[in-house]
Amino acid sequence: MGELDKLLKLSTRNLFPLPKICKEILETLLLKSEREFVELVTKNQEISSLILSVANQPKYRKDNPPIKDVNLALLVLGEDLVKILVLSFISTKLSKVTFNEFNFHLFWARAIANLCFSFICAPFFENFSPHLHLSSYLMDFGIIILYFLFPEDYLKVLKLKTLFGKPTYQAEKEVFGVDHATVGGEYFEIYNFPRRFVLNIQYHHQFPDFPEEIPPQIFEDIKFINFIDLGVGSYFSLDRERKFKEFKNMAKTYFNLDETKAESLLISLPDWINPIYELLNYKDHLLLPLVQRRKTPEEKLKEEIKRLEEQKKKDSAFADLYKDELIKAKKEKEILIEKLEELKRKLKESSILDPLTGLYNEDYFLKRLKEELLRAKRYKRILSVLLIEIDKFSQIMEFYGSKEEEKILKILSQEIFRNLRRVDIIAKLYNPEQFAIILPETTQHGAMVVARRLLNLIERTFYKKYNIFLSPYIVIVSYNPIELDPKVDPKVEVILKILKKGIESLKMRGQKRVLTFSINKELEPLEQKLPFSS
Repeated sequence: MGELDKLLKLSTRNLFPLPKICKEILETLLLKSEREFVELVTKNQEISSLILSVANQPKYRKDNPPIKDVNLALLVLGEDLVKILVLSFISTKLSKVTFNEFNFHLFWARAIANLCFSFICAPFFENFSPHLHLSSYLMDFGIIILYFLFPEDYLKVLKLKTLFGKPTYQAEKEVFGVDHATVGGEYFEIYNFPRRFVLNIQYHHQFPDFPEEIPPQIFEDIKFINFIDLGVGSYFSLDRERKFKEFKNMAKTYFNLDETKAESLLISLPDWINPIYELLNYKDHLLLPLVQRRKTPEEKLKEEIKRLEEQKKKDSAFADLYKDELIKAKKEKEILIEKLEELKRKLKESSILDPLTGLYNEDYFLKRLKEELLRAKRYKRILSVLLIEIDKFSQIMEFYGSKEEEKILKILSQEIFRNLRRVDIIAKLYNPEQFAIILPETTQHGAMVVARRLLNLIERTFYKKYNIFLSPYIVIVSYNPIELDPKVDPKVEVILKILKKGIESLKMRGQKRVLTFSINKELEPLEQKLPFSS
């Protein structure tokens, strides 16, 4: 599974597709001929309108009549400028307005600057492949993907970058566990773009320490990409001076360009890029000539004072951020505690409920029977207990299968539950044919009324659903503490044995369906003699 797939499983958003026209532009420039590129430009109305509007600017048209033919406009502008304009057009389809720290216009202004600088540098280097223009342009496209999938989390990346000066890709790894280069490469791989282009995107932050399996030509490509990125960083980075120094060092080390030549390449960038920024409404990001960035000692002192003031603001912002994160963590802790309590409640419920019917299970029934007997003894309240066993219930399993057996058990459970009081306690025993009911403060006569009602209810349910007559056996044990020695506690085991023996007695008789017992004298061991009257 790729890193992008892992992120998609964590995000609540779907991965956005490349707009059709953007995909066509990239496919044409990466995979098709110059003739097919011209066809794309001339056939697409938006792109052809853009080309004509530029060609008719005074700078290009001069004193000639207005240009109406796209092919003529292509000749006037030249191949390089047309490709820059067409690729820059992609940014208009993928740029959005945001109301937070993430700035789409700044992102695309930087990307277009990379694109222009690649065209400036191309004539001065041997083996500068045409696909490097696209690689330089879209090298950071993974940032757009990460922000789109996790907008709030990506703002954390920007804060790590702003407050601690961390490189973007390092901050991304801290937040997401992966950087935009890997994500961007996997994204373009989805569209089956050339492998070389994909690898350029994917590994552009690993220069010069590449994995051994990377082909040498990718190493060469990424040298150019990093050179272009450093040059543009000399205009866009907060640490421009350092970027400019690294750019000149790289020019000499890897490309044997002297400082004057490298600087002249970089100086020409504003003249290329600013007209395009004006055309695409990126006027807030117009580049100042590089010579204007060289500062006098007084200016450097002012800049250092400004930097210290900004650092102070950052420290204050960090304190506020820490405070906000602390409040957030406290809220998250409260939510987790609530969830934990809810899980405890559900766990407790699941430990006392029968999973199939939702009634109490046998363990809970025995626990409550002991409690209710002690309560009845303490407050001198009569108590009745019912054991219900459905005769020949196994026929349902034999004729209809286990699923139907579970279905009828659910129906019976709901019907019996609805015909009892809220204070009554009904349980589904482990034997699939048996139910048990505790009737607090219910006399033998009252329990008999309940038993007959449930007997008729169960018979009707089976007849209505299966057109067969299945009748239950019901045994009632009534416990009256008034008639017993108050020093002797009622024994649950004895009552259970009476209930089970009663069921056996009903089965032996084969006719009577309800049997009652009253515990009205001292409880004796069942093995000696049953202490009941019937």
